[in-house]
Amino acid sequence: MASEGSAMTPVKVESMITTASIVVSIVFPVLSLIAILIRIRARRAGRLNLQADDWGMILTWILTLALSIVLWVLAGISGIDYFKVDELSGNQATAKLLLLTSSMAEFPLAAVKISILLFYKRVFSTKKFAIAVWALIPLITAWGLIFFFIILFNGKPVSAAWTGVGVLQFDTVDVGLAQGGSSIVLDIIVLCLPIPIILGLHMHAKRKVAVIGMFWLGAFCVVVAVLRLVFLKQATQQAIDSAKAGEGFSAVSLESKLFIFVLLEPNCSIIAGCLPCYGPLFTGGRGLDSIIRSIRSVLSLQSIRSALSGGGLNQEVGIGELPWAQRQHRRRLLIQGPNLRTSLGARVAIIPPWNTHKTEAHSNRGGPSSINVTKAVDVTTT
Repeated sequence: MASEGSAMTPVKVESMITTASIVVSIVFPVLSLIAILIRIRARRAGRLNLQADDWGMILTWILTLALSIVLWVLAGISGIDYFKVDELSGNQATAKLLLLTSSMAEFPLAAVKISILLFYKRVFSTKKFAIAVWALIPLITAWGLIFFFIILFNGKPVSAAWTGVGVLQFDTVDVGLAQGGSSIVLDIIVLCLPIPIILGLHMHAKRKVAVIGMFWLGAFCVVVAVLRLVFLKQATQQAIDSAKAGEGFSAVSLESKLFIFVLLEPNCSIIAGCLPCYGPLFTGGRGLDSIIRSIRSVLSLQSIRSALSGGGLNQEVGIGELPWAQRQHRRRLLIQGPNLRTSLGARVAIIPPWNTHKTEAHSNRGGPSSINVTKAVDVTTT
């Protein structure tokens, strides 16, 4: 009787949708949302409006959440850990999940890269850097769209991906490796983009390393992408080895881990991309972009002072032969002139005109002392 009862017990079939994947699909979107909310709080601490890069992160989070929603819907249909439907229906649901999430993942991965580039553009507002950013954004957009269509429409017809009826135009493993590898390359390019500018700043080497380290917090998403490629390669190799040995092979465990990293990569990219924006919470409302611009302003101010100390401006403004007290007063005006507030939030010191006494000696020389009006501008960010 016992043997008959055990024979009637249905065999449980493992599902790729595991408890671990459900936990990841809930916890990491919450963590990435918290990262975005802290980013918004930092912007408010600096009394700054949300910019394009901030909205880009919000859009990335919405696109990432869509991946979790697809998982939850299909988990309700096929079951968690084990199929609650017949094996054929469960396998088809799993194949649909892989197809949808693999293709949809291109959108948040492209969006987060573009958002980081826009953040860089806001921090390093130079013409050459802006050109590089605007050149990379169309490239990343095209990359995301190309792999989205290749993955989604690889089957001919599309249903071949889950029914097995039809043909696949490209090898799915090769497509996965190409997508993952190219994503890693783009991540590295984006992370390395600001390094030449940072190295060119006139600051101590340790501070340069610290600034580069802040930007390279995003390297964690590269690690996640590499792990996803490793699991894909392992699943493929085990399937090949089992086929050669004439043994059956179930890649459910590796596929589950692979899918978890599909969820992790965009969420971790959001978290890493938000970390460099938290500066205003620790620096009295000043963000990284404000600090970089302040360094440039200080360098410009030092150039003016160097010119003053070298006597270059004395000749240009015709005060080289004025009494010492008047020269000192005029120099102070060059640094501490009346303040005007521009529409960009900069404080500009403008030197009012002064009269120089044109002596006969000056007239005979025809030198620059005949210049009566001068202005000096010193810009410091607020």
